Amino acid sequence: MLWSLPEAGLHDGDLVQVYIKSNISQVYVIGTPGSQQKLEVPFWQITNPTARSKAIRAYDSYREYQSVYASVAIDGLPVRYEPVNTARQVYRLRKGENLKVLKKGTGTPPMSGSKPLEGDWLWVLTSDGTTGWCFSYNLKLFDENSPQKNEEVEVVYDEALETVLDSIWYPEEYLTMVNNNQVDIRKFQNNYYFNPGKETGTIELKIADVFKTWKYAGTEKLENGNYRFKGTNITISLKKNNTIGLQYTDSKGRQKTETLVQLSSTIEEIISAEEERRSALLARFLMAGSVFSSSNYGDLLLLEDGTFSWSSYQRLVPSVIPSQSGDRGRISFDMFVNASIASVYDGVVTFTFDKNNKPVRFLYKLESNGIRLEETTAATIKDNVVTARGTNAIILFFGNE
Repeated sequence: MLWSLPEAGLHDGDLVQVYIKSNISQVYVIGTPGSQQKLEVPFWQITNPTARSKAIRAYDSYREYQSVYASVAIDGLPVRYEPVNTARQVYRLRKGENLKVLKKGTGTPPMSGSKPLEGDWLWVLTSDGTTGWCFSYNLKLFDENSPQKNEEVEVVYDEALETVLDSIWYPEEYLTMVNNNQVDIRKFQNNYYFNPGKETGTIELKIADVFKTWKYAGTEKLENGNYRFKGTNITISLKKNNTIGLQYTDSKGRQKTETLVQLSSTIEEIISAEEERRSALLARFLMAGSVFSSSNYGDLLLLEDGTFSWSSYQRLVPSVIPSQSGDRGRISFDMFVNASIASVYDGVVTFTFDKNNKPVRFLYKLESNGIRLEETTAATIKDNVVTARGTNAIILFFGNE
């Protein structure tokens, strides 16, 4: 291993078994020592697979800096093709970016006026797999196994950081949905979050397909103003309006960034409020009547428990309603419309047929004498919001009885 994956229990210098090489995905499938777990890692994250003895010899040249990483002190610091300041640049580093130090080389140091800068040429590995030479003058080296001994970073306890550590943080998307009154209950039920674990010393991160925990021993402030959780690859940046940026390395060695926010209500409260809103929509829908009829599209019966019966809708099969859907199911209000459509339609109603459990969605408008529906098979839907109506959509009208 050339780059640690602490969340998988893998560290620099570990020997791993390589099972599969995928040239398409540019990854190896490797085993985790002491377990049956297998995971994908990018080609650059390990040395070229070979016999065990050769792998040990291949890593000999890296042993001096086996667990040493570096944080970049200035923006635009170049990584070069050769250890000389006039060599071709292969990468430009960002301030605060972390990279792996592989070994030390010999070369011509950069000059400051008539004097050479203090430092060494280091063979480094960036988080996207680029390798090259970087002079150490603007690098701050640290050992991943004992970051508390790293004197290059300042241990800081400040009010802003304490606020971060005292809070649970959620995906920015959650706040956007709440502010727009477009809460997708299914996403909130996933309960994605970042818990800094101030009291327990254990970070919890649940984002999409990532659910990891990390132990840490305090925080340290980096020169760029970000904070690192000691003993992990996780850093945070403080932003405005109760927002933070979270940077971490996933199981494939890729650097990830998440924007996280605070919520004024709990997940349970938000879900409950949305369920009440949808119940109110159903009640308003039923105020228009419970028995509706269309000469072209059949008879529709709506019940207070949110179920329906729809018969004689054959003209909508299969273009709108799938074949063999049956005639009973449940209605719900799980989608939304944007402002332009809201001027024409009240919202979206979903008919989910019991027989095949397939949802069929319509834009709807409550009229004084019935309900107008517009099918959405060709509509544009993004993030649970209908943003554009379909071309030549079928419009249905059901009169109430």
